Amino acid sequence: MQRIRIHVGAVLLLVAAAGCGGGSARVSGVVTLDGAPVEGATVSFTPASGDGGGLGGSAGKTDAEGRYTLRTVVGDRSGAAVGKHKVTISKFREDSKSPEGKGQDLIPAKFNTGSTLTFDVPSGGTDKADFPLTTK
Repeated sequence: MQRIRIHVGAVLLLVAAAGCGGGSARVSGVVTLDGAPVEGATVSFTPASGDGGGLGGSAGKTDAEGRYTLRTVVGDRSGAAVGKHKVTISKFREDSKSPEGKGQDLIPAKFNTGSTLTFDVPSGGTDKADFPLTTK
């Protein structure tokens, strides 16, 4: 009977360790464009590899001061998966005159569709995930 308890305990420990993955951590920061805060931009973090431990990506919207806080796409939890992420930042303005609802992104393409921005989310989280963007 004691031998069975040891095996069950070992199995439970393995399952718990496998479920932990990299975990998630709180992430916030500020987005500026040419030194001015960007209000209403969407900041998206996509794990560089895998699915972020089952959390998927994370996103947040900037306020009037350019501040944002990320929430996971899967489970709507505060933060982002720990590890390296590709980052995109966009602020779309619709053209009311266009019948298809087309518009333009007010953030340069080099920060969204052509983004090379990355960020490594530390296990302890951060409030310094700042992106000082420039149009030059």
